[in-house]
Amino acid sequence: MSENANGRVPYAQLLGVFPIVKYSALSLFTERFCPALLRIQNKRQNANWLIHPIEESKLQLFALVSLWVSSKILDSFPLSVQGLKLLSDKYIQDQHYTKGDLLEAVSLFLQ
Repeated sequence: MSENANGRVPYAQLLGVFPIVKYSALSLFTERFCPALLRIQNKRQNANWLIHPIEESKLQLFALVSLWVSSKILDSFPLSVQGLKLLSDKYIQDQHYTKGDLLEAVSLFLQ
């Protein structure tokens, strides 16, 4: 992997957020959301359509939600809901999510 003129790895800039936001998002996703997801999956009877059945596109959605939440916490100019929608349209090919779906996912993620 090569570095560009300012010393950053080009792939680190694809999402347009600082590395600390990405690391925080990864931490939120793996340490907070994944264990909660397992508990929710075991209950199943009241599972939300965004969680059950779990699919790759839904995991991608919650990864983007974790990035959005991290951006809200750590960025001076955090991602907007429109920015989250643009990222989901760009990176999630198997499913189309509306802004309402994204906000519902944020609500589930923060529970």
